[in-house]
Amino acid sequence: MKKIILIKFGGSLITNKIKINEARFDVIENLTKQIKEILNDNNNLSLIIATGAGGFGHPVAKKYKHNLKKGLPTIKKAVKKINQILVSSLTKVGIRAISIEPSKISKHKDGKMVKLFYDQIISLLDKDIVPVFHADLVIDQTRGISILSMDRFLVEVAIELKSKGFEVNKVIFCGITDGVLNNKGKTINKINRTNIGEFDNPFYDNKTVDTTGGMKRKVEECLRLVDEKIPSVIINGQKENNLLKTILEKEVLKTQF
Repeated sequence: MKKIILIKFGGSLITNKIKINEARFDVIENLTKQIKEILNDNNNLSLIIATGAGGFGHPVAKKYKHNLKKGLPTIKKAVKKINQILVSSLTKVGIRAISIEPSKISKHKDGKMVKLFYDQIISLLDKDIVPVFHADLVIDQTRGISILSMDRFLVEVAIELKSKGFEVNKVIFCGITDGVLNNKGKTINKINRTNIGEFDNPFYDNKTVDTTGGMKRKVEECLRLVDEKIPSVIINGQKENNLLKTILEKEVLKTQF
């Protein structure tokens, strides 16, 4: 089995989060080109991708936050739309990619994923198909309809796959900052369970609508990966070839976990 790298494209990266339903096509095209180059040059690599909701999903999720059941069709349509834009971009350059609803392959209880039908993911990877997940609403056995963050979902997929014996190389979170910024706007190069208490406020101040926790949630999820000995990084996906360099283990400005 090939080594697996999981990648999250944040909503702030691939959409304009301050405008509704505006994709950043130039960024998506650039990321697509990097993925194409990565897969062309690495025969021993499989990718799993997830897209954030951004300006497509977060505004409608906020609108219906007190009645997710009513908003379910609208929210799902929004998150699928930005996801499909990325899938179409990947397909256009010859990458075999397919959009997948997390709710179709997982079960959840009390805010946690309790079952992942990972065989479906592995089946796609074995066929050199890139699964592209999107932010979703799921039926939580105790909480009812809940918003599923792709930060959490991707981390849980990584942990589950490693527990089943697959080689999970790393998880990459691509956003619009050079990793996690401290309260002076400088990148924190490394965060772990030992040094997390040293930082006054290692969380980028998100000025846009975000219903899934923003940078604080991302840091918490990365620390879960630290506990499982799965490397993860937060990088600036807007910078030229940052994703490519990160996968090739070349130096980029980032936060390493």
